[in-house]
Amino acid sequence: MKSALLLVATLFCFATTAPAQTPTPAQSLKKAVLKSDLPAAEALLKAGTDPNAPIEIVPGSATTYLITAATTNSLDLVKLLLQAKAQVNQVDAFKTTALMTAASKGNVAMVTLLLASGADARAKDDDGKDALALAKESGNAAVVALLEAKLK
Repeated sequence: MKSALLLVATLFCFATTAPAQTPTPAQSLKKAVLKSDLPAAEALLKAGTDPNAPIEIVPGSATTYLITAATTNSLDLVKLLLQAKAQVNQVDAFKTTALMTAASKGNVAMVTLLLASGADARAKDDDGKDALALAKESGNAAVVALLEAKLK
C-alpha cells in the first residue's frame, strides 16, 4: 500500500511540475546585456538575434538593447550592438534614446560614439527634454560641452 501511495505521489509531482522552458534568443540577449556579458551578447548577435527587438525590463514598458546597454554604462556592448545594426535613434516607451541615457549618465565616450553613429541630439523624450537638458541635469560639463558643440 505504501509503495502504491508513493507511486501516485511521484506521478502527481511529475504531472504538476512545469517543464523548464528554454529561453528564447531575445531573452538570452536581454540577460547578456543586463549582465554586461559581452561574449554571450556577441555570440547571440552573430547567431542572428535581432538587435532592434523591443524588450521589457519593467513590465509594460518597452525599451531597447541599446538603451539598456547605455543604462549599464557598457561602452563595449553599445559598440557591439551598433556593429550589429542596432538603430541608434530607436526610442523606448518614454521616447528616450540611448544618447539621452548616455548623456544623463555623463558618459563622454558613449555620447561621442553615439553621435558619431548618427544619434539625433535634437530628439526629445516624453518630458520634452533632449540629451543636452539631461546632461545639464547630471552636471557633467564635458558632455554638456560636447552636445552644445554638436547642436551649433
